[in-house]
Amino acid sequence: MSARHDAIERLRAAGRRVTPERELLVGIIDRNPHLDAAEIYRIAREQRPRIGLATVYRTLALLEELGVVQACELGEGHSHYEVQQDDHLHLVCSDCGRIIDVPSPEALRDVAESQGFHVDRIRLELIGYCADCAKKRSLGKVGQERR
Repeated sequence: MSARHDAIERLRAAGRRVTPERELLVGIIDRNPHLDAAEIYRIAREQRPRIGLATVYRTLALLEELGVVQACELGEGHSHYEVQQDDHLHLVCSDCGRIIDVPSPEALRDVAESQGFHVDRIRLELIGYCADCAKKRSLGKVGQERR
């Protein structure tokens, strides 16, 4: 079953209507994880020009409340959204903004549980530089050293 289909079923199971707008937004988030509300709104308007920004924000809040999507900050001071999925980490590039999903190491859960802590889910962002940006940064430093 696809993440999109599962998300729609969660809406139904919660007794919520599956409106065209809700279905559209879930589809956008499923196909384009890590978008913020403004980016989701821009894409939604391409398909439904009359959709309002308030509708997007209300729908995102509802989807997050129902556990259909999860919001993560990713070091930018505002939320980015993705369809709820298995625990994973985000590697976030400070230069280009690239986001890489990485499965959570089971060791994190083991450490928490060894302390008597019950883990519901794991959310963690690692901020740094992707391989391409790290390489560019190191090349720039080499060029500066030769001057």
